[in-house]
Amino acid sequence: MPAGPQLIRDGVLRLIVASHEGEISVQDVEAQGGVLEAVNYTSLSYIRLLDAIENEFGVYLDADEGGEALGTVDGIVTAVLAELGSDAA
Repeated sequence: MPAGPQLIRDGVLRLIVASHEGEISVQDVEAQGGVLEAVNYTSLSYIRLLDAIENEFGVYLDADEGGEALGTVDGIVTAVLAELGSDAA
């Protein structure tokens, strides 16, 4: 299912909030420039997020390979879009 970058971004933001058990809001994340560490995102929340991304978008993001890039909303969106693009090939 092709999805545009804004739809992916909206979905990622929704999953970030949900995986942190609602302790943060989309506005909190955006106010910190999309940096998860800046909103005290925990390692457990991060694991939940990666699982939720796999369930939602059907792509696997490897935290070890993604490194710091997966610590931001933009980095996660870029990785999801790249994986979706490679799945379509």
